[in-house]
Amino acid sequence: MATSIHHPKSPIAPEQLDAYLSTGWRPAGQGIYTAEFLRADNEQIYGCIQLRLPLAGFTFKKRHRKLLRRNAERFRFTVLPAETPDEELEELNLRYLASHPEKTRDTLDHHVIGEHRIKTLDTHVIRVYEGDKLVAFSYFDLGLETAYTKAGIYDPEYAAHSLGIYTMVLEIDWLRNHGVKYYHPGYVAPRFPVFNYKTQFGDMEFFQLSTKKWLPFDLETAEDPYEMIQVALAQVQSEFEGIGISSNLMEYPSYTACYHYQTSDIEMLDAAVFLYLSPTEYGTDLVVTYTIADGMYRLVEIRDSGLRDMSVLPVSNNGRPRYMLPSMVDGVLASSPSAEGIVRAVGGLAG
Repeated sequence: MATSIHHPKSPIAPEQLDAYLSTGWRPAGQGIYTAEFLRADNEQIYGCIQLRLPLAGFTFKKRHRKLLRRNAERFRFTVLPAETPDEELEELNLRYLASHPEKTRDTLDHHVIGEHRIKTLDTHVIRVYEGDKLVAFSYFDLGLETAYTKAGIYDPEYAAHSLGIYTMVLEIDWLRNHGVKYYHPGYVAPRFPVFNYKTQFGDMEFFQLSTKKWLPFDLETAEDPYEMIQVALAQVQSEFEGIGISSNLMEYPSYTACYHYQTSDIEMLDAAVFLYLSPTEYGTDLVVTYTIADGMYRLVEIRDSGLRDMSVLPVSNNGRPRYMLPSMVDGVLASSPSAEGIVRAVGGLAG
């Protein structure tokens, strides 16, 4: 499954968080989720890659050492387990929200008690002060050997002091001094450079979906899940053309419904990009999907879920048409590790 979220009902052990993070999952509030794609605020879809920074033998770059020294002369900080957000945190968050509405929420409860009002993660908060004035803070989730940073908020009036990067540097420094082996800053998206700041701290590793291994990361040559699936589906489309079967490569922004409708009786379609086959020829809606993790193509019968996604644009910014109806999976009619195998299955239906 490319898109999934778990909502633990009770606190998870530090080693459980390590296990999640080491296999490409990441916290969201007080839940844990995995996704190969990002549906950004601009309603575009991007492939995303999970990163981590090894802390064994880690040393800061010159510019980060300078930032630590310079800001230490003006600011002080604390590191404590996070509790229900207090007034000073909420007030600073609202000031940040006014300048960066796309980068934070109007309440901080999400980070500490989550949407289900259960604190399941060992969330910590770093607070940065000038005198008695709170000027920045960040949240991170602590495991036994891993940690995940999930929010960095600062007073816009102090933007010149690089406080967003400063809180990340403080986290890294505190974690390496407490024996943590890996710092997880979240994901980057090769076609969406807004997250590239996360790669600046040192030699990082990325989680390779196909091998489930952590490998050295290079931003210039990074794998893009979107491109990988597009290439795989283009092979099928080419095979279809060779035998006279028409198909359309489409984006499916409503793949995000998988986060909200994971029940035993409803399986929402989990594919941000797929090949769509004409229903007039087969009498039903059929799509071909490809999953990187297992290298499998699937021929999937879908139907309208009755839900509606109000913010879907009909065409992506690269001109790709989109499938507009949030859809349920009626059944998987065939699966194959090869384009040829899935084409044979479709050819059998057509016959």
